Amino acid sequence: IHGKALCMTVSHHARRVLTIAAGTPFLRTLAETLCAGTLTADYLYDAADPLSLARVTIYVPTRRSARVLRSEFVDLLGGRSAILPLIRPLGETDDDSGFFDIENPEIMDLAPPISGTGRLIELARLILAWRNSLPDAIRAIHSDSPLVAPASPADAIWLARALGEVIDAMDTEEKDWEALQHLDTGEHAQWWQLTADFLRIASVFWPARLSELNRSSAGRHRNAILRAEANRLTNLPNTGPIIVAGSTGSIPAAADLIAAVAALPQGTVVLPGLDLAMPEEQWQAIAEDPTDPSSRTHSQYGLYMLLQKLGIVRDDVVQIGMLDHDLEKRSAVFSAALAPAKSTSDWNRWREERPAGFIHDAFENATLIEAANEREEATAIAVALRLALQAPGAGRPSQAALITPDRGLARRVATELQRFGIEADDSAGTP
Repeated sequence: IHGKALCMTVSHHARRVLTIAAGTPFLRTLAETLCAGTLTADYLYDAADPLSLARVTIYVPTRRSARVLRSEFVDLLGGRSAILPLIRPLGETDDDSGFFDIENPEIMDLAPPISGTGRLIELARLILAWRNSLPDAIRAIHSDSPLVAPASPADAIWLARALGEVIDAMDTEEKDWEALQHLDTGEHAQWWQLTADFLRIASVFWPARLSELNRSSAGRHRNAILRAEANRLTNLPNTGPIIVAGSTGSIPAAADLIAAVAALPQGTVVLPGLDLAMPEEQWQAIAEDPTDPSSRTHSQYGLYMLLQKLGIVRDDVVQIGMLDHDLEKRSAVFSAALAPAKSTSDWNRWREERPAGFIHDAFENATLIEAANEREEATAIAVALRLALQAPGAGRPSQAALITPDRGLARRVATELQRFGIEADDSAGTP
């Protein structure tokens, strides 16, 4: 250009990725930092403007977390009138008819997802038909095991639940059933051959049945909705802050949506409990061998893979919210305890490097109760919850929670709490 150098400056959008430490009230911290103006870039909440928060869109994992987050904003506003942010759940779109239909017309052509109960019944019918097609010799071998060759509709329902979990896993990971056709079971026991034949229900007959019913798989329908939403956000004009909070991106389609939000000029990603204290060599060991089950089941594996998808490292993530001193020590203990398998040889050195009384201080407010039976266990937990509710809260009503994968225990504790006039809010629902 007439001997003059042409200089171009390209501005790259710095992705804003934050984390809230485990042990910190996640949704409360999210609401407080948004209102304080420290959560997103170029946004400041104006208490005098009732429409200030209405410009914000927040994606959270579940409908329950959406309800709680709305309550946190109401508490923070202190009775002032305001339009709350648009809060949407990511993981339960299949339960919300027309969830994104208005803003994503392209998904209106999708067949509606089949309900959970409907899928269970239809799979059970296919399983019974498959069982009846087996040769008499094979049915005789497994006649004493109704969960292999179901003898009744009730047995078929149990098998349908297990098969449904396999279908969900394949749909979530978006794997192709055609890979099953390459399985060579000729040199294996008859058990393996029967299993491979059983899986044809999911790979061949189930898609055909869905087509007959004019229904779609709930998992694939959810993936289509999430990807359509990610595409909409990519083409969205800059209208206001968009935040995705609390999701680890364990669903690939959700990870794509998170990446789309992170790429927006006013997009913010808030991760739940990213371990920033884990040594770098241990962090890299989490996914050193993806085929190792101990790696894929590590509590930080999903976040590790999500950071890779976002193209950032842990040092790029900023922690918001502060832990109490004892909880900070407890978090350090759990981080060391959950070290990757190949790093557990460093446990003794880690303990030696900690000051005297470190572990004792970390669990100073923790209690171990060894119950004699299930009823004593439920009663002890119910009493502990009652005492926690009676303690004064920090400027708000006291709250207490029981976290357990045991549904039987949860029901027993809820029954014991009713003796004290306390009605438990069970997040798993009631039968």
